[in-house]
Amino acid sequence: MSQEVLRDIIDKAVADYGFRLAVMHGVDDVIAASDLSDAEATALRGKIVPELKTLPDPVEPADRPSVQSKLADLSSET
Repeated sequence: MSQEVLRDIIDKAVADYGFRLAVMHGVDDVIAASDLSDAEATALRGKIVPELKTLPDPVEPADRPSVQSKLADLSSET
């Protein structure tokens, strides 16, 4: 279930710049409000947030699915 939550966070952060800012600058608050495992929280902090910081504002709608997929794949790497 929490893998779905992580994917939802990733998808929303790519599509919604305001939410992306909230994740980038308040990752602990996002983690506290979600049902992420320790490994997923670590992936969000250590892998996803740094990648979110490199994204353009906005991510073009046509590019969103591939960016979301890339970040989801990155989050599942160990």
